[in-house]
Amino acid sequence: MAAPACSAPSDRLSETRKADLLHRLRRAEGQVRGLQKLLANDADCTKIAQQLLATRHALDSTYVRLSLSVSEQELAQADGGAGSVSEVFDRLQQRLGRSL
Repeated sequence: MAAPACSAPSDRLSETRKADLLHRLRRAEGQVRGLQKLLANDADCTKIAQQLLATRHALDSTYVRLSLSVSEQELAQADGGAGSVSEVFDRLQQRLGRSL
């Protein structure tokens, strides 16, 4: 049995969100494969840089979407009396790391 996408049962992603994230990760995986081929074939550095940028964008976009899901979960808990806005942001920072 596969582990849940996030740590606790209340943190699980909806099937729609999970499908979207998996789709984005598969696209990024294809872009990484393309990078490997470009490097193996001694492609022009500009083409490699463009592919790296596209790959980075795909991963950044995936992270943002996951972060939004986590934020929605934290805000939903806050609506249930789970703390002030600053406490919600503190929990978000703990869950997502120092990138916020």
